[in-house]
Amino acid sequence: MFSVSLSQIYFDVFTIRSGLFLAGIVLLHLWLTRTVSGRNLFAVGSNPVAAEASGISSNGMIFSGFVFASTLAGIAGVLQSLITNTGSPVFGAEFTVTVIAAVVVGGTRLEGGRGSALGTLGGVLTIASLTTAMEFQSIPAYVQQVVAGLILILLVVLDRTVRTGARSHAPAVAAG
Repeated sequence: MFSVSLSQIYFDVFTIRSGLFLAGIVLLHLWLTRTVSGRNLFAVGSNPVAAEASGISSNGMIFSGFVFASTLAGIAGVLQSLITNTGSPVFGAEFTVTVIAAVVVGGTRLEGGRGSALGTLGGVLTIASLTTAMEFQSIPAYVQQVVAGLILILLVVLDRTVRTGARSHAPAVAAG
């Protein structure tokens, strides 16, 4: 019966799953921006050597980050299994590129050090809107995957181009 209540629609818009997602995003945002461990995670993502030099255990933060992400992925998998009444280990594998594209659209760098939970929410809403528009146009699912992949490639290339361009235009520091 719990799985039925997870997919029941309230206020003509929200399900319990979407409420849990929004609550999780807000809590993640608060953790990343208002706690020492959240700031340390960004520091390690930006420059692990500098973070280590400032007293942050880079390996410990990386390990904790993976444990945290794995725990949330496990919770999401359990919720998805409850909704679909299936437990396939490959269920949802087709969403990998779309999820990564949504995170990058939200402003998170694949190399780490920059990003936000609220930006990720914006990326998810953007990709979801694009996917919904393609669904209304009866565009096949595999083409939607290709579009998400192209968006991801475009954003990574633009990020690299902007970073390389900014580095080449930086003033040279005179030695001596």
